[in-house]
Amino acid sequence: MAKLQDMSVQHLEHLRHSLAHLLAAAVMDLYPDTKRTIGPAISNGFYFDFEFAKPVSEDDLKKIEKKMRQILPSWNSFERSDLSTDEAKKEYPGNEYKHELIDELTKEGQTVSFYKSGNYWDLCRGGHVDNPAQEIDPEAFKLDRVAGAYWRGDEKNAMLTRIYGLAFESGEELDAYKKQQEEAKKR
Repeated sequence: MAKLQDMSVQHLEHLRHSLAHLLAAAVMDLYPDTKRTIGPAISNGFYFDFEFAKPVSEDDLKKIEKKMRQILPSWNSFERSDLSTDEAKKEYPGNEYKHELIDELTKEGQTVSFYKSGNYWDLCRGGHVDNPAQEIDPEAFKLDRVAGAYWRGDEKNAMLTRIYGLAFESGEELDAYKKQQEEAKKR
């Protein structure tokens, strides 16, 4: 039983991380001059940090979320590729955040992994669902809010825009979570 629970927790984490990629894909489609940084899964969903050329706000979340849902049906897998330092850096011209990560990950000559789904690919260590189009319920995620976040949590670094999303296995679970949060606010 514990092993089944562990698999379910891992699947949810992979689902949430896959959605972080989907968020970044939507942002890059809508705002191509944006610099991507990182996008992990978190306890109730996911986030991704960006440096936008022009500010975005919570008013933009519906448009980004709509784009995510438009892209999702074309994502049938995640394909891995391993790139050298130079190859990887060519994927991010002018993106000092990704270059910093690549330098750290390849300081002893290692390659770095990239994952591709649909037309989007990004530097990533992995942990995705096998078939996003089939495994992600389009009603089970919602972009939640925008916040500021310093690159790598250091106030001496650039302030980025963090977009948070909520994500669960089903739309019912998402609705239950949102209802629970509303009840907590009332108290």
